[in-house]
Amino acid sequence: MYKYFWVSFFALFLLTNSEIAAKDMERELQRPFTITTFPSSLIEENEELKKRNVYRPMATISIAPTTYNSTETTITTVERKDENANQIDYHIWRTADSPLTMKKFTSTDKERNFSFLFDTSEFLAQRGEYQVEAYMVDEQGIEKLIAQNTFCFEQSVPILMYHAIDEFKGKGLQGLFVSPANFEAQMRYLKENKYTLLTFEQWDERNKVNKPILVTFDDGMKNNMNALRILQALEDEKFLPRATEFVVANRIDTSPYWLSSEDIKEMVSSGIFSIQSHTLTHADLPIISNFDNELNASKQKIENLTGYPVMAIAYPAGQFNNKVVEETRKHYTFAVTTKSGQFISKDQPNELLLLRRVRISNETTLRQFAWLVH
Repeated sequence: MYKYFWVSFFALFLLTNSEIAAKDMERELQRPFTITTFPSSLIEENEELKKRNVYRPMATISIAPTTYNSTETTITTVERKDENANQIDYHIWRTADSPLTMKKFTSTDKERNFSFLFDTSEFLAQRGEYQVEAYMVDEQGIEKLIAQNTFCFEQSVPILMYHAIDEFKGKGLQGLFVSPANFEAQMRYLKENKYTLLTFEQWDERNKVNKPILVTFDDGMKNNMNALRILQALEDEKFLPRATEFVVANRIDTSPYWLSSEDIKEMVSSGIFSIQSHTLTHADLPIISNFDNELNASKQKIENLTGYPVMAIAYPAGQFNNKVVEETRKHYTFAVTTKSGQFISKDQPNELLLLRRVRISNETTLRQFAWLVH
């Protein structure tokens, strides 16, 4: 009996609520309302609007040539399809920064193609690649994008040179040793001062980032695994450590003093290290004749181990001459020396095969380090 009572009650409840819902719906339908569906005509109109707003070049932004030490350049807008323009607004920002840092500059110099002298002092003398957009301004003050371009003020790139990352225990050359504690302090300095660590694979990005720097290690010592551990510990969302290990190919797997194949694979899989060449046997390149063995065989051996291209070499002991550079060019894009200094492109012959480096030694203090990378 109770069973039938509850079934009847539940059915009555559903019927009552259905009637209430129906009445509510009827009242809603009687109210004025706005159509929220999108008829085909509206969709077509929206698509047409999108087409009209697509950027189509109507001019060319011309940039005056710059040298490695330039701090300013002249920007003009030429080949304009609309000659009625009386004002051009230039929107400029650094590629390394957010477009939100954009600044606007206006030129009304129509006779000189809306010439505008841009100076890096407008951006606190910061160097690197800049983005520029030219907008034609009509009588109502409305801007219309007509041209885009980039220009560059070359940045200096410190290429740091390390060897052993370990405590000096009386064996070997003391100057080549940097303690793990000092190395960590140096890398932490780079992190806290917002340097961007790159490898040679990212070379073309050097003017698109803030404070580009390369961290390199010569010889392929086992203790460079200390560097890997330190860099891994410092990595986070904002700091992506990168480093380059120049290995002597025939030393791999030969003793506990040198990196093993497994060490190198771990370095590569970490995403931090790029493995590059330091020749096959650490030969004195200016006095050898079998360049293919030292330069190409080492490259092939490393590539077979890592599965990645080898594009850079460190001249053993920094020794090279014109013949060495000529032979190196056949196999590598980059070569580093032990000559002191930072790199900045001067468009000179073979400049990428004569890269200078900043030596970091056992005696380098943190204050000296900060000065060397500045």
